[in-house]
Amino acid sequence: MRGLCYAALSSALAVCCLAQSGPTPRLVLDEAKPIVYIELDHIGPRPPVEDDEPDRGLWLRLVNNSVVPIEVQTMGTSTDPELTLVPDEIVGRWTRIEESDAPEPKKPMGYAAGHIISTELIHPGKGLLFSVPVTHVGRSWYMQVPFRFHLSPIKHGTQPLGYAQFTLEDIPESLRSKLRK
Repeated sequence: MRGLCYAALSSALAVCCLAQSGPTPRLVLDEAKPIVYIELDHIGPRPPVEDDEPDRGLWLRLVNNSVVPIEVQTMGTSTDPELTLVPDEIVGRWTRIEESDAPEPKKPMGYAAGHIISTELIHPGKGLLFSVPVTHVGRSWYMQVPFRFHLSPIKHGTQPLGYAQFTLEDIPESLRSKLRK
């Protein structure tokens, strides 16, 4: 009887090991990049949307590098109907700043999700171009954009919220001087 139990246990373990040694499910299209990320398209003029915004912006692309579509909320503006905005959060970070007489710039507010017009579906391998003021990234803060994977509805609750981050370091050093102009 013990021999039979050991044989059954050994067979079950072997099946489990074989099942685990199969191919790993593929979640990303390009394994060298994050599953969802923000990349710089260009730095250039943009109409200010809120008070105290500069007239220069980061033109960014939210890229879906996953095999599943993602959803992101989008907003329009009264200043430029062609300008796409997404809610973004400005997140402070600890940084060592060299002692200087120059005042630390004031951390901006991100765009709140209060004026949502629609939800944009971004298919695998595709991106969404949007813009934020150049001040949304700095030495002491970065921005992040919320997204959800476009999955089948569930009976209770919501699918988790993910964030794609964009930092000052994501801007090539050769272009960072354009932030101050």
